[in-house]
Amino acid sequence: MRHESWELRILSWNLWELRGDLAALIEAARDLQPDVLLIQESPRFVLPSARLRWLARRVGRRVLLGGAGGRGLAILATDEVAAQVIRRGAHPVEQTVSDLNSTYPRGVAAVRLSIPGGGAVVVASTHLALQEENRLRHAEHLAALVRGAGAPVIVGGDLNETADGAARRHLAPLLRDPAAVSEHTFPAASPSRRIDAVLVTEQVRVRDARAVRSTAAVQESRLRGASDHLPALLDVSL
Repeated sequence: MRHESWELRILSWNLWELRGDLAALIEAARDLQPDVLLIQESPRFVLPSARLRWLARRVGRRVLLGGAGGRGLAILATDEVAAQVIRRGAHPVEQTVSDLNSTYPRGVAAVRLSIPGGGAVVVASTHLALQEENRLRHAEHLAALVRGAGAPVIVGGDLNETADGAARRHLAPLLRDPAAVSEHTFPAASPSRRIDAVLVTEQVRVRDARAVRSTAAVQESRLRGASDHLPALLDVSL
């Protein structure tokens, strides 16, 4: 993070509750050096807070949000970003329970950061539901967050649908995906759909937006084993 222009690297990644190749995951995160790591499917059951702190230490980041009761969402950041936190919070999103999958807790984890020199930005992690009705309800919640933010907003997440889905269409007037639709993220073993993205409001200037297929230390075949999703990367200036 360079304060002169407030340039941030955001990485959003569904970590599959750390069931994949942990060495590949950690090495990739170290290579990519995100200022903010937006996590979905953070550990939820066995020692979730301790395991999240362990991961944060391994990648040289601090836990801003997440752990026990975090609905599988977490935000890690560098010390420089952590020093700019104005406030933080996690918000549950109500769902219609129709099957076992619809009992997975959904929500939004968000931090408001002070921009050096003036202003603020809201950065959030989210994980939309498998059912379209619940994804739409979640999209309405996100839209309300954006409208009420009074600042630029960056939302990274596993959206469980592509850009032509109903929830994404609902969000499109407020939040855009600056990466090409061909930047596929799922399934990691043979990516064919872009269902993971970092969405931004119009005030955010994007320098790079892409799916990560490999890093300097982690070749493509290894990265595909780190999770069932590939990470989505975004470099921005505010």
